Amino acid sequence: MSALLQQARAALDAGNAQAALQAAQAAARANPNDANAHYLCAAALRMAGRSGDALAILDRLNRALPDQPDLINMAGLCRRDMGDTTGARRDFERAAKLAPQHIPALGNLAGLLAETGPDAALAVYEKLGALQPQNPEPPALAASLCLSLRDLPGAKAWLARAEAIEADALPVRSAQAGLALAEGDAARARARLDGFLQTAGGAPAPLAVAWGRLGEACHRLQDHRAAFEAWTQANRIQRQSWEVRFAGYEGPRSLASAQRLADWFAAHDPAPAETTRLTGPAPVFQVGFPRSGTTLLEQMLDAHPGIETLEEQDAIGPIIQAIGDTPERLARLSSLGGDEINALRAAYWRSARPQGAPEAGQVFIDKYPMNLVWLGPLMRIFPDAKIILCLRDPRDCVLSAFQQRFAVNPEMYRTLEMADCARLYEAAMQAGQAALASDHAVPVHTVRYEDVVADYKAVMEPLIRFLGLKWDPAIEDYREKAETKRIKTPSAPQVVQPLYASSIGKWRSYAFALAPVQGMLAPWIERYGYEAE
Repeated sequence: MSALLQQARAALDAGNAQAALQAAQAAARANPNDANAHYLCAAALRMAGRSGDALAILDRLNRALPDQPDLINMAGLCRRDMGDTTGARRDFERAAKLAPQHIPALGNLAGLLAETGPDAALAVYEKLGALQPQNPEPPALAASLCLSLRDLPGAKAWLARAEAIEADALPVRSAQAGLALAEGDAARARARLDGFLQTAGGAPAPLAVAWGRLGEACHRLQDHRAAFEAWTQANRIQRQSWEVRFAGYEGPRSLASAQRLADWFAAHDPAPAETTRLTGPAPVFQVGFPRSGTTLLEQMLDAHPGIETLEEQDAIGPIIQAIGDTPERLARLSSLGGDEINALRAAYWRSARPQGAPEAGQVFIDKYPMNLVWLGPLMRIFPDAKIILCLRDPRDCVLSAFQQRFAVNPEMYRTLEMADCARLYEAAMQAGQAALASDHAVPVHTVRYEDVVADYKAVMEPLIRFLGLKWDPAIEDYREKAETKRIKTPSAPQVVQPLYASSIGKWRSYAFALAPVQGMLAPWIERYGYEAE
């Protein structure tokens, strides 16, 4: 290996993307046919947050050197970074098929499936466990996945396998704490992690999960300052892990993108296409800031036999790609022709519902909270849509988003720091409200989380009428239906429980942590009618 390639690898190992890229590019110039040099260029570009540029290199390499598992696995990572989970899964599966013992590809596949196909993920963890019989991590991660699916017997069985290998490994202690929390024993959960985590090392993702569980245990024990310190540590670990990729990212689905959309729609009100020329149905967009009760409401709606819901899937990618978020591209909204609009509508349905758009009379609800930011473009493509706007006390929203372990993307990266999270809330609400202030706004129905908890039937009856349907008693049994589903969001354990009010006003216990962002949230607290104290 040349000195330049050794330098590039050393820089990658040290997390220095710029130095790695410079060395790898120099090696590629010196030897244009050196595949290793180009591969390291791609790895450095991905580390620098330029996954699209990295993927372009990898696609060229894959054409020149087909069936190379390392190349295919790296391409899958890039596609995952860019939100193409279908393509990423295809790559990881292909790499694992070519090399059945390719641990990185299998690990990446398991992590992806944990979010999109948990049952398949458990099968991959089984295979990883067979390939690494002395590694407690695969069964421990499987136990944690079962906990997120509310499968306590499954979690206990996987955890027993992990404990038999190494009971004090970080993923095992973390899963033990998770099980204790699921069983209502916060003191036991805290005992498994407190002290141990202060000196523990390990991969960023499981380490952050463990700190998050310690925070939850401390919260339940009403040690709020310790809870906030633990959540802050969990977020710090995640920020450091993703910083090189997302800190400077300003493309679609970023804080900067939300601010651009908010500014543009505050100043412009483009008319939609002529509705008589539209083809195909329109969805109902359920939006709101994360942790505003969107999953709970979605499960109630999904219990109605006349409603189909899309759970937390970013289906508007084709529209984002076609419309963009720069002033120059947004200015085209008013001039889009009927054929262009109909092509985008068709592309949306291929993304949201590959089996075909729903039949006339069916209600299809696209629940993706941060589509709030994109309501302006969406109302121009679907002027016949309806919107459900979910609200919650901004302080509870921001606090809850801060403490969650979301899958990290450009938007959720901003929830890992309190001030950034408040900025994202402000930008998302500004973008959504600027769009809804339009003379061409579509029908909107607002639902407050606090009202759902207080009297869900009083909230659901007018909402069902808004959707053009009649009340169905199946809604009252929403928890039973939710119990049978693999809910993918962090709210899964809560939505199957009886309604409870303990999360309302939770921010009061953390007023000390919210103090720096109170001024930023104050206008929204007033606007939505929450107490200012």
